[in-house]
Amino acid sequence: MISDQEKIAGLIEKARKAQEKIEYYTQEQIDDVCLAVGWQVYEDKNIKELAELAVEETCMGNVKDKITKHKVKILGLLKDIKGAKSVGLIEQDKAKGISKYAKPAGVIGALTPVTNPTATPASNCLTILKGRNAVIFAPHPRAERSCAKTVEFMRRGLEQVKAPADLIQYIDSPSVLLSQELMKQVDLVLATGGGAMVKAAYSSGTPSYGVGPGNSVQIVAEDADIEDAAAKIVLSKSFDNATSCSSENSIIIHDSIYDDMIK
Repeated sequence: MISDQEKIAGLIEKARKAQEKIEYYTQEQIDDVCLAVGWQVYEDKNIKELAELAVEETCMGNVKDKITKHKVKILGLLKDIKGAKSVGLIEQDKAKGISKYAKPAGVIGALTPVTNPTATPASNCLTILKGRNAVIFAPHPRAERSCAKTVEFMRRGLEQVKAPADLIQYIDSPSVLLSQELMKQVDLVLATGGGAMVKAAYSSGTPSYGVGPGNSVQIVAEDADIEDAAAKIVLSKSFDNATSCSSENSIIIHDSIYDDMIK
């Protein structure tokens, strides 16, 4: 039986070999990779399967909203990264004589939450690939099958453009110990989830980006359109059964409009 360290090292080795093959991809080539992978997690049949599996496995959210989430997130991301420079010379300050060149970070370890087990890996993956990096996902233990199916679809996209499939991998039979080991061995960590997960990423000794719960407080001021505000707050809080980190958790209402807002 192999140790956790050996298991992660095996994934890292495959990821490094795959990443080396795309390290010198042109901007056009890497943009084709992102588009091919993005399509796989945008296409209707695929995301319906992912949404149904995610709800069945995690008992969180609902299928209709998870489909919408994929559509909005993936299309929005593809629009955001379209035309963005991530290869070669990306910025130049002629006055100061400074030129900036984009370089891959290498192998990224991405920890993903049980609340969004398919949409989060899908969106993370596009930005990671845009920088010519490889990714290894560490799914929540209650969302392994959902992550596995998402990875399967995205690897299919890689194969369509003849990019190495091992650019995208995941940890099977995930655990806290395996996630910790992954964070030790990768070049960069992207952690999406609860506060404890983000804290663990920042304490791992590896450069990390952490995204914890959003759930910001909403302030309804005295001059607000209260009907519009109420409708949007209800929509946000009920979307996908409030599993999104952008769902409101609390509201501050100005005293002068409090009763009308509550109604």
